Amino acid sequence: MRVTENMSYRNLLAGTEALRESMEKASLQVSSGKKILSLADSPSGSAELVDIRSQLAELDQYRANASSGSFLVGLAEAILSSAHNVVTSIYTRGSAGATSYWDADELATLAAEVRVLRDELLSLANSAANGRYLFAGSRVTEAPFTLDGDQVSYRGDTVENKISVADGLEVKQNVPGSAAFSSAFAAIEALLTALDSGDLAGMNAALSQFSGALRDVSWARADLGVSLAAIQSAESEQNIRETVLRSRRGAIQDADLVEAVSRLKSNEAALEATFTARAVVGQKNLFDFLA
Repeated sequence: MRVTENMSYRNLLAGTEALRESMEKASLQVSSGKKILSLADSPSGSAELVDIRSQLAELDQYRANASSGSFLVGLAEAILSSAHNVVTSIYTRGSAGATSYWDADELATLAAEVRVLRDELLSLANSAANGRYLFAGSRVTEAPFTLDGDQVSYRGDTVENKISVADGLEVKQNVPGSAAFSSAFAAIEALLTALDSGDLAGMNAALSQFSGALRDVSWARADLGVSLAAIQSAESEQNIRETVLRSRRGAIQDADLVEAVSRLKSNEAALEATFTARAVVGQKNLFDFLA
């Protein structure tokens, strides 16, 4: 009988400790909202959570790239739209000079207007954002176009800078300035030379170059439009993927608070009952429990 009572007392102590641990775990789950508190709680779940965190961090990097790329590409596209308007305005003025009689002073005034527009186009071609020139290729730290007299020269390169916006997907965030603007500047230079000399044939020859110049600006803009659409599509897919990952993470680690609170209360009641039992047992003489 003594052995049985001794074992019962020890079991009572062990049960008390188990209830304490269960109660502490339930309390932590309630306070943290998490059901996985350590690797031991679920090795496979913990490993999956590590993988999900890695994927979410990767998505954050792609999102940062997409945000930066979207801004730069969108800005460059808008600049090219303005550039197309400026080149069209220059062509319109040149066409007026080639189809009407103009005296030397009037041609000089027209040439001055063209030069103002040319300088506006030059400013657009040398646009910069976030400390980088948009149409310089990879040489983003210096203005890509320089003006000497009426000749505009390109000193950037033809590199297309790319950014990674999704797993296995890179998009270009620029078009080299030479591809977008060089033909326009060449046509403008030829037009100014003809205007300065009053050369009607030269004006018409220069004007014939503008169709190619406008085409190059339009193509460059369309090229960036493709990149912008790809970035926006990638961002949409990333948002969906993030939602799926966060939902899965919640399913793995988020505690059922109703169940956790119920378990906590149940453990509290059981622990209270155990303390009562220990108090009753404790009234016996200690020697009654020695084997």
